[in-house]
Amino acid sequence: MRTKGKVIFLTMLLVMIGARSVHAAHSHTGELRAKAAIAMDLASGSIVYEQNADEQIPPASLTKVLTLYLAFEAVQERRLSFTDTVLVSPEATMTGGSRMNIRPGERVIVRELMKGIAVASGNDACVALAQHLCGSEDVHPFVAAMNAKAKELGMTGTVFKNPNGLPAEGQLTTARDMLKLSASYLRHFPQALTFHSMTTYVHNNRNHHNANRLLTSYEGVDGLKTGYVQASGYNNVVTAKRGDARVVAVVLGARSAGARAAVTRQLLDIAFKKLSQGQSIATLDEQKGSGKLPASLAKFAPRQDRDLKAAQMLAATKVAQSQQPAAGVEAEAEAFAAPAASVDDARSVNTANSLIHRRTAKGAYAIQESSFQSRQRAERRAQHLEKKGLPVKVVATRLDGKGKFYRVLVGPYANAADARKTELLLGHGSVMVQ
Repeated sequence: MRTKGKVIFLTMLLVMIGARSVHAAHSHTGELRAKAAIAMDLASGSIVYEQNADEQIPPASLTKVLTLYLAFEAVQERRLSFTDTVLVSPEATMTGGSRMNIRPGERVIVRELMKGIAVASGNDACVALAQHLCGSEDVHPFVAAMNAKAKELGMTGTVFKNPNGLPAEGQLTTARDMLKLSASYLRHFPQALTFHSMTTYVHNNRNHHNANRLLTSYEGVDGLKTGYVQASGYNNVVTAKRGDARVVAVVLGARSAGARAAVTRQLLDIAFKKLSQGQSIATLDEQKGSGKLPASLAKFAPRQDRDLKAAQMLAATKVAQSQQPAAGVEAEAEAFAAPAASVDDARSVNTANSLIHRRTAKGAYAIQESSFQSRQRAERRAQHLEKKGLPVKVVATRLDGKGKFYRVLVGPYANAADARKTELLLGHGSVMVQ
């Protein structure tokens, strides 16, 4: 009888916990338990839910989406490279709050700083990157560029005071403005999800965990950014893809990290359900912006001849491959949230990189991201990369005396420079002419 009583008690407890989780996401009025929320279909711009979407609230670390946006624009304009070295200043390392754990005098490449911002929410990394682009410890030109970009995108309820979202008087945003920023960011730089989908990141022997709990608990979630300051509560901007539909959702002012995850989950459920039913309530009034790095920052980050550098690096790669046909690619496993690799697969990557590159009539460029002896594993890897917004295909190739391999190719790209940009973003791979 005692055992039966315990079973009944545990069953009732589980029911109560489930009820509490649902209650945590909804108020008695049916609204989500957050200060503000909004969600839309990225492809069409159709808004499917909104709640106090124009209420001004401190953005907290959601600010970092714009910091990364400007960094990607600088790379796009060849004012910055993913492999540029940044000298970390003492001022950057003294930044409070969440940190990437960089050290004064340390030299860190841009790609690592961007990972530290996206995954570890490094306030120190934001300052270091902003200082590097400004060419001095004064980040005011960077902040001016942030506000100029916000104005370009029609973020009328937003003002930025620093590059990381730490508390600052007058630093405010709205859920609608954050939706505008995130939508533009994803449309211009879908490859950024390579960073935002990482669940962990290690720097200076410190392991950082992505605060976005939905990356591992909600189907299709592959970004974007969480945030918290006392004045706002717990904020979240999330994107999830199911089939051909990609939803972008913003939650501002949840009461706790757990409540933030629960509310965001509920908002995504609502969004996908309404999209499946063809329902929407409005269309987001978006401003495309200039597509260029704001002048206030561009004058401190002069354009560099990256195309020449990329061509030289590509030529060097081809020479090395001709001299060492069995040379492999060293994959940076931690660069992805769920790398599909085993010891045997790593060996197959090294073997398959002896492929001879040849030009077809189209002359398109692609990146051989990896290769496998198993088609299933290659396709699984390709699916993972597709979720990051990258164009991917699997190509079967037979090598004399070595059997069949399945190459995972990212592309095509019209020129070597464009392919090289994505290769540098991935941190590994080999540019080839298809």
